[in-house]
Amino acid sequence: MMKEAFIENIEDKVHAVYVHIPFCVQKCLYCDFASYANCSEAEKDAYVDALCREIFLRRSESADVKEKATVYFGGGTPSVLSADRLGKIVDTLKVCGFWREPAEATIEVNPGTADAKKLRALRRLGFDRISFGVQSLTAAELQAIGRIHSAEEALAAIKEAAPIFPRISADLMYGLPGQTLESLQYNLAALAATGVEHISVYGLTLEENTPLYKMAEGGQVKMLDEDTVADMYDLVQNFMEQNNFERYEISNYAKNGQRSLHNSVYWAYKKYLGFGAAACGFDGYARKTAAASVQKYIAAVNDEDCKNLYVEEKLTDEERLAEFLFMGLRRREGISLAEAKRIFGVDVKEKFWQDLEFFAERKFVEITADGRMKISPAGMAVGNKIFEIFVKA
Repeated sequence: MMKEAFIENIEDKVHAVYVHIPFCVQKCLYCDFASYANCSEAEKDAYVDALCREIFLRRSESADVKEKATVYFGGGTPSVLSADRLGKIVDTLKVCGFWREPAEATIEVNPGTADAKKLRALRRLGFDRISFGVQSLTAAELQAIGRIHSAEEALAAIKEAAPIFPRISADLMYGLPGQTLESLQYNLAALAATGVEHISVYGLTLEENTPLYKMAEGGQVKMLDEDTVADMYDLVQNFMEQNNFERYEISNYAKNGQRSLHNSVYWAYKKYLGFGAAACGFDGYARKTAAASVQKYIAAVNDEDCKNLYVEEKLTDEERLAEFLFMGLRRREGISLAEAKRIFGVDVKEKFWQDLEFFAERKFVEITADGRMKISPAGMAVGNKIFEIFVKA
């Protein structure tokens, strides 16, 4: 029953197109993404050529892309590429039918990698939303995590982008080495004062095999204690509420309806395509991920049948249900129990409520009168513990 019900959902069109640009000026100390520094101009050209070839080879898939599907260029640092190289990729997406007057076209930019001239060129290419990786506006904190820009450069970049881009987002982090509640308060206030209407705030996570993890393990860097990080989390929530930012997802806040339409596709568990090294696509049944290294990606694309380009992960019905639930519950509006029943043939309350009662009694989880399951603002602080219930089922 679950499989038959799910077929109805996956017939839906592709809602988003993601393009991965794996280059950066310098690898941040905390980063475990597929991104690479110190690549030559020849390597960048070869990558762009391979990326355009992949898009062309997959052009038949554009028939499944809905009108106004969002487009997102992420990385790495996409703005490391020249406007001409980015334009070549955009043109290929358009010619092959993947760029269809997108409802939102976002490009990630790190301060210091795009001046006003470059920003105007990006706007002419069709990007209408820019996402700045700010992370902090305190010099010592930026240095502690290996960011290449200064606070002054970050603020200047946002100021330059304001008259060019109608929509601007910025990322901040908390729990950084040496960070204090006072410096976090300053970072939030200074960023909000720029007028940006979308802010993503993430707690620092130490990922294995990153330089920062090894430095912390070796005692070269002292990480903040859990109580201080918890206080920072509370500070972020209070600041955002007091400054009229709607918390529409666990780590994302928006004013005036400026939610990220592209990321909302992921949280709504809709279909999306991915192009480029390490890029991931989801068709409702399985995820398909490309080779992560630049060299392996280029070689795989140029291979006659591209047999080594993707690794496919087929998901079980239970895995799909779990992902639908924990992705959807990240959102303020939560998930519709009727939709879950229609798609998966499962009564979510009946299946999971016994395990959820502990959280419901503490007002962390609720079922609303209109039949939605939601995590409360307080519950979002323990969201991962709630999500584990679905993964373990």
